[in-house]
Amino acid sequence: MDSQSAQAIELIRSRMPIRELVGRYVALKPSGKGTWKGLCPFHQEKTPSFQVNEAKGLCYCFGCKSGGDIFAFLQKIEGIEFREALERLAKETGVELPQPRGRTSPRKETLQVLELTQAYFRTHLGGEALQYLQQRGLTEQSIEQFGLGYAPQSWDGLIKYLHSHGVSPQEGLDAGVLMEREGRFFDRFRHRVTFPVLDPLGRIVAFTARALAKDDNPKYLNSPETALFKKSLLLYGYPQARQTIRERQRAVVVEGLFDVIALHQMGFTEAVAVLGSSLSAEQAHLLKRADAAELYLSFDADEAGRKATLQSLNLEIARSFVVYAVLLEGGKDPGDLLLLSDGKDRFEAALRSALPEVEYRFEVASSGLDLRRPEHKKRVLEALKPRLVSLEPFDRVVEKLKAKVIGALELSPRALEDYLARERSSSARPGARSAVGRELPRHDGSASLGLSRPDLTEKRLLRELDVIALLYSVPEEEFVQWALYVEDHTWPPEGSLLADFMQAARSEQGKNRVLKHFEQRGEGARLIDVLMKTPSFDRGNLESHLTVAMARVREVYYEMRLDKLKTQLKSTSDLDEIRILTKDIQEVLQAIEAERRVYKR
Repeated sequence: MDSQSAQAIELIRSRMPIRELVGRYVALKPSGKGTWKGLCPFHQEKTPSFQVNEAKGLCYCFGCKSGGDIFAFLQKIEGIEFREALERLAKETGVELPQPRGRTSPRKETLQVLELTQAYFRTHLGGEALQYLQQRGLTEQSIEQFGLGYAPQSWDGLIKYLHSHGVSPQEGLDAGVLMEREGRFFDRFRHRVTFPVLDPLGRIVAFTARALAKDDNPKYLNSPETALFKKSLLLYGYPQARQTIRERQRAVVVEGLFDVIALHQMGFTEAVAVLGSSLSAEQAHLLKRADAAELYLSFDADEAGRKATLQSLNLEIARSFVVYAVLLEGGKDPGDLLLLSDGKDRFEAALRSALPEVEYRFEVASSGLDLRRPEHKKRVLEALKPRLVSLEPFDRVVEKLKAKVIGALELSPRALEDYLARERSSSARPGARSAVGRELPRHDGSASLGLSRPDLTEKRLLRELDVIALLYSVPEEEFVQWALYVEDHTWPPEGSLLADFMQAARSEQGKNRVLKHFEQRGEGARLIDVLMKTPSFDRGNLESHLTVAMARVREVYYEMRLDKLKTQLKSTSDLDEIRILTKDIQEVLQAIEAERRVYKR
């Protein structure tokens, strides 16, 4: 992050007290000097456990472990990305965010080209295209809400329009709205209804266009993938659905763009659509950030739809949700229901009768089989095996699926467990792959250091967190400088939290981004917890505080080295090696005493 951006962020923090921002969403009451308490907005509770510390500019829930600075809070409460939170707070506090020097960035230029293209399409919506949308049952409000438009039949209408606004054909090509063949440019979309695709910030990043002529293929034509547009990273309708997803804590995931608009028009405003064949891990993370707890997958009833549903269920992150499969009567699409007088009631009924994941998995695995025949029972087991062999000790879906298999296939619990134990055994061999085809992870986080004592690992983590908490007290523009200072004086070993922190500090853009990095790693809550509990101090004494904290970190690093040397000493009978190890142990013990003298003086 450049110094201008860092200064802008610090200025926003100084102008937007965290108590004022949080107070818009949470009723806060004084809870000591500079601290406030209230009911957590991120989970249900009766006793306030959500605390705001004005001096540190942080908020934190000691119940659900959610928290952060003003940017992190706004991201979480509104379900938005960091950039949108930054822009909102900058606008509100009157802080001008620095723009790239010289020429406008290519990304911004592309966004401007896409906005101009949308204006062109919207201007031409009428006649046959508008009639088609009305025949599909869409209201004027829905058409407006989703920004539907029309690309005229002309080969160069958009080219001329963009040219009149100072956009070159090459820039139109880079934005994905023009095509080029043998040096000649022409409009990519012609005689089609257009659907703008928005990113989570609500910016147009691409288009999908539906052919109006029956013989025009493909029926749906997409913009090519660009730096702004990656199909697997976006969900159609997400910006419009985000607030309802947060309120209802569920998302309805469909395949078609018309399905999304139709469901929104019928009142199911938590609907979104995948832009590929099935839900991707990145799309599921978007829904997770919007606080969805339940997913209703409403894909086609054909073989491709069943495959898409299973692919979505098999995502690792899908285990974070309660997932249901929605099956519409007669194999209809949700968009078809818009033309039926009882369409809304039908979809509501389909949601109520949606199959839980366990029932859907078993139904698909056993479809067309005679469960009285042993060979067919085996085929069911083989189909369900990837999900039954779980590395998680308390997997609710697995336990329910086991119960379903035992009952439906008339197996004894012992027989099923023996079968799964054999599968786990074959998967757990060195270098083996898990049942779903992934390399089995190493769960021993201390393996690279040769540790045998878990208490040292925890001790190291706590002391590293103390150092990181001190680094978070420095201004944004000094953050990387102080981080490098700590790295030069601690030499964190590979695989440690502090080493990972240093790498993130160098590559990420600012303290908030680093915090997000550690939230994804699973250490974000512990870091904020330490930040909230660390006593306030005069920043002029930062170096002395860091000196003590770094000595305590180095001490535990030496203790870990000592533990490894002692383990090696016990396992050898070679006299030369024993002499070398004994000497190393003495040197490490002296180093440990030296570090203790630093923080005990």
